[in-house]
Amino acid sequence: MSRSVLGATALIVALGACSHDSAGIQEKKSGGVKMVTSALGQVLPGKKKAAENAAPQDPNALAAAALQSLQGPVIMVTFEANKAATVAAMRGQNGTMRTYQTPDQRAFVLRGGLLAGTRGFGRDLMSADTSAAGALIRAAKAGTAPRVYRYLDGDGEERPLPVSCTITPGGTVQRGPVTAQQVGEHCEGSGVTLDMSYLVAGGTILASRQWVGPGLGYVAIQQLRN
Repeated sequence: MSRSVLGATALIVALGACSHDSAGIQEKKSGGVKMVTSALGQVLPGKKKAAENAAPQDPNALAAAALQSLQGPVIMVTFEANKAATVAAMRGQNGTMRTYQTPDQRAFVLRGGLLAGTRGFGRDLMSADTSAAGALIRAAKAGTAPRVYRYLDGDGEERPLPVSCTITPGGTVQRGPVTAQQVGEHCEGSGVTLDMSYLVAGGTILASRQWVGPGLGYVAIQQLRN
């Protein structure tokens, strides 16, 4: 689908209850990325200046600005802790692995729609093993699967954080011609308890609430254009 058929707000509410752009972020017209940046109205983690002056962001307005200004696949990401929102366009793809870059050069790495890494935010997710969980989630099937998150410690050494996850299909959400399946994921282990959720249609994750890590917490990820 060329654009998300579910509104940004509708997808986020539902979570609560394929083209290839190898060139990365491109502008349809001069100043396109600037327009998206000005539309954010919030600051990302690590950019605290001007946070006091940040205005509440309309997710639908942000999505519309991104789709007008950026080419190729685009996602919108909202950090749950401070409601900071940004958009990111696909910079590259290797199989099911996609790297999305924000207008200020930060990155999200998704493997089949599941978060596999971040860069540039501080206390980043270095990598994650999501293959087994991802297969169940995209198929909307019940089951259990391991996950392993990896982060850098104070000495710059990569440390694993393994958890065991239970995937549970839920009800469906109808928006226009699309029927999306709700899928929940509950994970425990290594001193953490996680609850994540997904909207899946045709084997594709349209929107999700996923855990980045102890420092960044949860994010909502919406596919604006695939």
